[in-house]
Amino acid sequence: MDIFDGAVRTEGDLAGVFEYEEADGPENATAYFYLCEVRGETVGPIIGAIHIQSGAWSITKADLAVRWDKDEQRVGLFIFGMPSAAFDVTTGAKYGGRYGKDFNAVIPWS
Repeated sequence: MDIFDGAVRTEGDLAGVFEYEEADGPENATAYFYLCEVRGETVGPIIGAIHIQSGAWSITKADLAVRWDKDEQRVGLFIFGMPSAAFDVTTGAKYGGRYGKDFNAVIPWS
């Protein structure tokens, strides 16, 4: 099963996009969180990418959310309600990734 979710900033210029794709079956699946430009009704090109997971993953769209912080300076990926990755569009910083590893990234959020 492929999963796709995203959130566009109020200005309509940037979007955070999560993609989980099982291109050649679950064992070859990949999940990424992207920061993209938005041009009219089209999302793209990709400005930045954070690798989230490789391989089979028992996740559904209900388990994740993409949202902007209150100042719309950071867009984050939340998995099971916890921040798992984020882009800071002001500084260009990337945070998190590698979901499920013994890794606790500090992800600034407001």
